[in-house]
Formats: sequence, structure tokens, C-alpha cells
Amino acid sequence: MGIVVSVLLSLVILPAIPSIQAQNTTSFLPTDNFSIPQLGGSINFAVNGSYRSAVLENNTWVFRGLALNSSQTRGTLYISVENSNVTITDFRTNFGLGRSQYIRYTVEGQGVQRINLGINQTTNVADWMVTLNRQFLNEGEGWQLRRGTTIVVSGQIGNVTVVHYNWDIVNDSNLPFHEQHSVALTVVAVLIGTVLAATIISIKVRRR
Repeated sequence: MGIVVSVLLSLVILPAIPSIQAQNTTSFLPTDNFSIPQLGGSINFAVNGSYRSAVLENNTWVFRGLALNSSQTRGTLYISVENSNVTITDFRTNFGLGRSQYIRYTVEGQGVQRINLGINQTTNVADWMVTLNRQFLNEGEGWQLRRGTTIVVSGQIGNVTVVHYNWDIVNDSNLPFHEQHSVALTVVAVLIGTVLAATIISIKVRRR
């Protein structure tokens, strides 16, 4: 029984360890400001977080390996802010329904926000949900989908939520091993736990 457990660990768990190990990251605080001088915009985060890289490219901040408040998953965020100030309160990727993503933020100033949640494939309007102060907005009511990947929110003030639902569960080879195979790893972990429990009980019974 012990051999079986060892084999399962070596074949499934150990190969994932290099991918699970944290890469170099940079931490940030709510007081840190990411400005876009040419567009008169600025970005802050409401909570602590970290990223692997943050670069201002063509008036767009590109955050790679972004995670807020000790989140277990990291994602990529492209965000451009024009004539407004944005405070990001939440950002998550790969939550339920395949590989879905969302961002929540508070906006001051009736400007424009252009948001790409790290999506590199064409999407449809039906895949998106946008709310303002918890009220659903139809496309054309303050937001539009551009180029199939970018949400443009304009003229809104308050709390905005942008959600992308990926209704198809896809295999993203760019994700770390443990995220691609999270279900399989969970199942294996449960099986190993069951085997270990059965082994301990068997040993106790024999000693009696």
C-alpha cells in the first residue's frame, strides 16, 4: 500500500512542484499610483497585491501575473483610463464556468476605461456582463465590446463590475500545471488521503 502511495506522489504531485513555486513578484499597496499622464487617468488598488510585471504600453497599463489580497490565482490585466480615476477593488481569473474572469472598480470622473481581462480570443457580447452600482447595463448603455476582446466603459461614475463568462471549458496550455489540472490533482489528493487512512486503520487493527 505504501508503494502505491509513493508512486502516485512521484507521478502526479512532484512534477507540479516547479510550476507551483512562486516566481519573482513585486508587491504593491493601496497608496501606490499607476498614472497615465497623456490621458489624464490614474489607477489604484483598494487592497494589497502583487504582480510579476507592470508596464505602461501605449497608454495602457499591462499587469502580468496580477493577484490581489493573496489570491491563489494570477492573471493578466490590460487597462487604460482616460479623464478619470479608477480604484480596483477586485480582480479574479479562472473562477467557475471554465476560465471566467472579472474586475470590480470604483470610477471617479466621467471618462473612459478600456479593459482587457487577458483574453486573447474573440468573444461575443453574450459572454459579458457589466453592472453599474449593481444595476445591469445593456451593451450601448455606457459600455461596448471592441475587437471582441476589450470592454470600453464610458461616462460612468460609481461602482463598475465587468465579468467575462467562458461557457466552454478549455485547456489553456499557458496556465501553470496545477491550474490546468486542478480537478485531477484534487481527485488524486482525495484518493491518496483515502489510501493513507485505510492503511493506518489496517495497521492499528493488526496491532490489536
